[in-house]
Amino acid sequence: MQLWPAKSEMFLSPHGQDEIFRRMELAVKPVKFQSFKNKSLGDLEEEAYLFNGKVGKNGFAISQIISRPNNFLPLIKGKIEGGQSGSLVHLEFSLFPSIKYFLFFWIILMLLFSIISMAQGDDLLTIIFPLIILLASYALIISRFNDAYQKSRKELMRLIG
Repeated sequence: MQLWPAKSEMFLSPHGQDEIFRRMELAVKPVKFQSFKNKSLGDLEEEAYLFNGKVGKNGFAISQIISRPNNFLPLIKGKIEGGQSGSLVHLEFSLFPSIKYFLFFWIILMLLFSIISMAQGDDLLTIIFPLIILLASYALIISRFNDAYQKSRKELMRLIG
């Protein structure tokens, strides 16, 4: 069992390396760091992209395009190795670095609350309560990440097959 929310897998695609890259370039919207535009509602464009990110010959780093916020959406990093009967695709699903930093901060904060309560000689509930919150948070993180992982993986498999 893996403690941190991340997944890694390999699969064999029936498509060649060039075909997978072609499909990815059609379905992945390139990331623009300053892409915010002040548009009126009449100027909205309909786009058919499935993912945001970067695709290059060395691999890709993408995330699924979603219609509402999801902090547990996985960052998908991948490499493709071409072969005669298809391509071997290496995938890593992980949280975005900013979310990892926040979760690390949250874990340290809850542990510090418990340690300080223990050092002050507080009652058992005051010592255990931050740990209960930490366990509930962990369960929520794992659950939400796994849901987002399944949805992103399904779309990616549909794309590169």
